Amino acid sequence: MKKTLLSFGFIGFTALFFGCSEDAPAPMAPDTSYNYSSSSVYVGQSSSAQQIRYSSNTVIIDKKDTTIKKEIITVSGSSIKYPDIVSDPAFCWTKGCESTVKPPSSSSKSAPVAKSSSSAGGITIDNPEEKTPVVQGLSMTDTRDNQTYTLIQVGSKLWMAQDMNYSVANSECYNESDANCTTNGRLYTYNAAQKACPSGWRLPNREEAQAAINSEAMPWSYSGRCKDGDCNFLGDMGFHWTSGTPESGDKKFDENGGTSAALIIVEKSPEYVKDKEGEERLFFQVDSKTKRFSVRCVQE
Repeated sequence: MKKTLLSFGFIGFTALFFGCSEDAPAPMAPDTSYNYSSSSVYVGQSSSAQQIRYSSNTVIIDKKDTTIKKEIITVSGSSIKYPDIVSDPAFCWTKGCESTVKPPSSSSKSAPVAKSSSSAGGITIDNPEEKTPVVQGLSMTDTRDNQTYTLIQVGSKLWMAQDMNYSVANSECYNESDANCTTNGRLYTYNAAQKACPSGWRLPNREEAQAAINSEAMPWSYSGRCKDGDCNFLGDMGFHWTSGTPESGDKKFDENGGTSAALIIVEKSPEYVKDKEGEERLFFQVDSKTKRFSVRCVQE
């Protein structure tokens, strides 16, 4: 009987021992740590569902949680220096490469375009913009200000049959009246007259001016002149600049010779000379470049 009880006791103790052993948890796998040197990390889990925990710069991976998590770590106090691409003429991204980069020279930098000017005889002239006028038959439209002028054929050249009214520095209206500019055009110093004609047009040379003097069809205007702020002869006389060279037979050649004078055409109205026997109506004269006279342009 004792042997039977001992056998049953031994069997029960054995069953109890192995049953408890099956309920015991399996030993955990040791943690695996990775040193992470990046200053900023973005973490996104895959289907393996690992949880990421952070401690300072160490990443610890535990194979427990199946939740997908992500986190951004930002490390403050960065000492990275970024180039100033606005103020630095040359920059690069690699340490030490500054010595191999040549900054652009100052001459290659864009600069504002200044309005050109020239001077002669103490007079400054602004250079007008270059725009080609539109010619239709015996009409020319100056596209710089859209004023239209009547033309006339003299010999082989097209002339303006009206006085120029384009505003440049050192030009003015007779007695500073806009109405006189509208009717008779502007009055120019010699240097200003060089800038008055539109592109493709210019002051007449001596030969062309002589052909105009000889032409009975040329409609002269008697727009007067201005000298030292004093204007006179409106309606009685006209004075037009030329690019011709003065000669000894020109009126006032001896009086106004030299580089400070230039050649003009003088025109007197029929009424003005009607009672003056033997007085010339049309002739060349040498006069001061600082006086203000009219301009008629011829086509190139």
